[in-house]
Amino acid sequence: MSWFSKHWNAVFGRGESQSPPSPALTPVPADRGGDAGSPRRESLVLVADGVGGFDLCGKSLAKVLKASGLPYTTRVLRWGHGVGRWYADLSNAANQDAWADKVAEAVRRYHDANPGAAVFLVGKSGGCVVIVKALERLSGGDGGPVVDRAVLLAPALSPGYDLAPALENVRRDLVVYWSPLDVFILGAGTRIFGTSDRVFCSGAGRVGFLRPRAGDASPARLALYKKLRQIRWSARMSSTGYLGGHLGTDSPRFLKKYVAPLLRVEPAAEC
Repeated sequence: MSWFSKHWNAVFGRGESQSPPSPALTPVPADRGGDAGSPRRESLVLVADGVGGFDLCGKSLAKVLKASGLPYTTRVLRWGHGVGRWYADLSNAANQDAWADKVAEAVRRYHDANPGAAVFLVGKSGGCVVIVKALERLSGGDGGPVVDRAVLLAPALSPGYDLAPALENVRRDLVVYWSPLDVFILGAGTRIFGTSDRVFCSGAGRVGFLRPRAGDASPARLALYKKLRQIRWSARMSSTGYLGGHLGTDSPRFLKKYVAPLLRVEPAAEC
């Protein structure tokens, strides 16, 4: 059993999904990884998919990253209550908190054993609450944030959710894809059934997150929100299968063009 599998099972148990088989992940000393002849570091990508247990986005992203040939270990978190139990996933805050604790612990263990290796968190729809809450728990201490970047796809959080604690614990930025055409799930759906943080309104994945205004927030808070990068759906994304609706971000072509480049810590494709 690889080092990562052992620690993964210790935190999550044995029921989590993962990318297709990849070389065993072992700790990489901090002084190995920059030289041309040294072993490649494995980047860790944790994905929390949407409610309902279908994991369409996570499975697609795992395949895209595997095909890229980059040394990634991708894990798709089965954080929900099972297939079809979307309302329990959406409304059970205790379960969301428990999984956020697990994600934070997994990231800490990985970072401690692989200092300097990249860590990325990706959330889709209802899974975004797990990613954001995990970031809130991941204070980097004197070494700074341990998560390089987080990506939220069509987040089912409310637009007014306070992202400052999460932004404080991400090294580069928090990237959000949202679309005004997501009218059924994050328009009517969250107005009727509520967002993941139990607000009955359009979700942030339809209208974007609210930013603090200069006159109403401290300089420190405004500085944190500079790490929030929001990308609105545009018609040119349609060629990837993302037509602006809620399921479009599950498209492998969209993930390959717009999300995978973000996980290389390189600029995403022009929007």
